[in-house]
Order: sequence, then structure tokens, then C-alpha cells
Amino acid sequence: MTKVLTKKAFASAISTETDGVKALEAVALKAKAELDGPADMALLFVTELYPGLKAADAVGIIRKYLPCPVILGCNTSGVIAGGEEIEGEPAVSLMAMRLPGVKITPFAISPAELESFESPAKLIETLDIFPTEKPKFLVLADPMSCDVDGWLKLFNGAYPHAPVIGGLASGPALRKPAWMICGGEVYLSGSVGVALSGEVDFEVIVAQGCRPVGKPYTITKADGHVLLELGGRQPIELLRETLSMLPAEDQALARHSLFAGVVMNEVRAKFQRGDFLIRNIMGVDSNSGALMIGANLRVGQTLQFQLRDAETSDEDIRSLLSTLKDGDGSPRGALLVSCCGRGRGLYGAPDHDAGLVQSLKGPLPLAGFFASGELGPVGGKNFVHGYTTSLAVIR
Repeated sequence: MTKVLTKKAFASAISTETDGVKALEAVALKAKAELDGPADMALLFVTELYPGLKAADAVGIIRKYLPCPVILGCNTSGVIAGGEEIEGEPAVSLMAMRLPGVKITPFAISPAELESFESPAKLIETLDIFPTEKPKFLVLADPMSCDVDGWLKLFNGAYPHAPVIGGLASGPALRKPAWMICGGEVYLSGSVGVALSGEVDFEVIVAQGCRPVGKPYTITKADGHVLLELGGRQPIELLRETLSMLPAEDQALARHSLFAGVVMNEVRAKFQRGDFLIRNIMGVDSNSGALMIGANLRVGQTLQFQLRDAETSDEDIRSLLSTLKDGDGSPRGALLVSCCGRGRGLYGAPDHDAGLVQSLKGPLPLAGFFASGELGPVGGKNFVHGYTTSLAVIR
């Protein structure tokens, strides 16, 4: 007699086998055993440290041991599962889900397609996913070929308040081309994702881990990524002035952990930690006093310099995790996407963010990866972030 599986179920697995085929077999078999049956969808993350392993082969191996129509995944510099974070070593992580009552719609958008979309309405028409379905999106993208800011602008317009969780494949961080899996196909550019609608809910946090220093200033002159004038003055002058007023320990921190924060919601009268998009300061023009910022800047935006440290990052994620519901026994799983700049390099020890999720909100099946940019909503609008951890608890 065929078993009828009517309840949601989640299972995560991780393997550090140095043979890629064995690692994929191990996570598929473990997830299948925990689910006690097939999966409707799986999230798969593979470090780009398995010579000769092809993405298409990975799909076949997973499906051989875990029947699953929809696989979403990418290559990465590090993977996450359970309470473990494996960076810079061969490893595979997997999250398998059984989702009765949930409509799962995979999609892929090439760079050319994205450029051709003249309006959010065209995106809705192409995806055939309507805002009335209240979709939740899991998305992966190639950092080299996808205009992520343009992509998110379309999505925010097409699906107001719909969460987009995911990140940019970090295979390129290991000097390997990005690859992404969607459904059973492999993509080498653009973006891929799934829309989930129906009997599914997301709880989301985006933990940035930076704190503003000095004062906020209005951008008074800019050209693309180049910050030419800040509060009517040379940006380098204001930066030097800001640093000179910091305590000695913050001045030392600024030598390697100084960033720019661009305000996400200008309506607020006062800005605090979490109100900024964190972006790299990529260079200085000593002749003009301009700063090169990793963002397209506009006159009128508010910018404030930021410092990142382990203590602030820990406080931030702990505070945000406290806002999530505790487990009530109902099935749930989690996707955790963490910046390549966090992990062991930030905290000095492995497993910090994943371990904290498990200790404060677990145990729960969890999988994810280290990304070259993290996707997540703040204030009802989706952004691409830097140096963040983006977490979605799926129920």
C-alpha cells in the first residue's frame, strides 16, 4: 500500500567527504531517510573545491538517491547546514522539503531577458506568477552577469512586500565561474529562483552587523559609484574628520573594517544601526577628495560611515533572532545565507551564525551558503546586502 504523505517535512544534511560524488550521495541519502520519502524541492550548495565535478552530474546524483522534481542551488566558497559552517574546504549542504499545499514555480532570467523587461508588469507576465498569489521567493544569481539592483527594482515593483531571500553565488570568490541549478537545468549566468505560494509562510531577518559612526550627511554631488561631494564638502575631508573623533580602538578598526552606509528609508527623522545598506569604500581620489563607493549613488541620499566588528555583529543577529517565533512543534526549516566576509574571518571561530540560530531558535533543519552578496527584505523592500546574514524560517 502506498504511503500518503500529507504533512510538511524538512531535512538538512552536510558532508565533508573529499570525493564529490560520495558527498552528494551522503547528503541525499541522509535527507531521504529523515523525510521518510520523496521531496518536492531541495536546496543544494556545493563548494567549488571538487575538481572535475560538474553541476549537471550533481543534479543526477541527488535525484538518484532523493526523488525531487525541483532543485535550486549554486557553487560557493563555503556551505552551511545544521549548526555547522564549512569555509574554504570541500563540502556539500542540502535542504530537502516536502511541501503539500504549496505551489512551487521555478524560473530563470538571463541577462538579456532582464534588460528587455520594460516594466514590472512584463516580469509578472513572463513568470506567470501573480501578486495575488502572495508568492515568497528564493533566488540565486551570478554576481558577474546579473544586474542585481535592476532585478530587485523590477521584483519590488511587481510583487510589493513579497520577500526575496537568497544570494549571489560565491564560486567566483575561488576564481571559478559561477553556476546555478534550477529545476534540473544548469545556468552559467543571470539569476534563477523558485516562487512558493499557497500554504507556506516565511519569517525573515537580515542581520548586518555594522554600526554607524560620526554623523549622517546628504550626498550633494555624485556620478555613479563616485561620491564627489558630501554635505557640500569633499568626502575625504569628512571621512578624516569623522575618524579623528573616534576612540583609538575604533580608529584601529577602521583600517580594515570601514564601510559606507546608504540609508534605505529616507522618511525617518533619525537613523540607527540596521537602517543602512552597507557598501564597500573601494578607493580614494586624492586630487578631488572623492570616494569610490560600491553603490550607484544619487544626490539627496543620506550616507554615514560604518564600522564592522564581531561584537556588533553578534549583538545584531541575537537581537533579530529574538523577534522570531519559537518552535511550536510544527514542521519548519531554514535557509541561512551569510556573507563571505563573516564566518571565521569575522568571529575568529567557526559556526557562529548557524550555531546561534540553533541555540536560540532550534533545533531545526537548516542549510545555506556563504555568498558574494545577500538578498533580503528590510522594511518591506528587498535589497542586495553586504556583510550580512539573511535568514528565512520556512513554515
